Amino acid sequence: MQVKLRSMNEQQQLLSQLNDIHKTSAQAWPAAWGWWLVGLLALAVIVGLFFWWRRQRRFNMPRREAISEMKQIDDKSNDWPSQMNQVLKRAALAYYPRYSLSGLYGQRWTQFMVERVSRSQQPQMAKRLNELQDMLYQPTRPDPTLFNSCQKAALDWLKKARFKHAVSVRETGANNV
Repeated sequence: MQVKLRSMNEQQQLLSQLNDIHKTSAQAWPAAWGWWLVGLLALAVIVGLFFWWRRQRRFNMPRREAISEMKQIDDKSNDWPSQMNQVLKRAALAYYPRYSLSGLYGQRWTQFMVERVSRSQQPQMAKRLNELQDMLYQPTRPDPTLFNSCQKAALDWLKKARFKHAVSVRETGANNV
């Protein structure tokens, strides 16, 4: 038992020599280099997304303007098919060079527009846009019952067409065409 007491006394002495544990607070600042890297990457992604969003917004501005103009056309006018066609041409001119569109009219113009939508939508789009093109060259007043379907076809084309970024004349090598 004496050995146990002795060992207990030794343990008490050893324990009394220990210092108390002091709680220290971890410093959040300055951050470790890994957090700086994560922060910089997040900032780069945010800036990149902002510039991408702004570029897309500028790219789609002619499309949005054309949609707005198309919605303002009403069936009371005798030349609403021509007005719709003009809006569609102006929208296309914002995305494609003038020389590639200048000779397109009638069936070739309709084919150009149909080729700009997905394959699954092409048959329906061709039918509806052909109605609009047929009404352009009629000597009589356009049929007001077809106004809604023609306007919907034009709006659908403006919303669903896959436009490309405009190509400058220098890039194509064309001279004053």
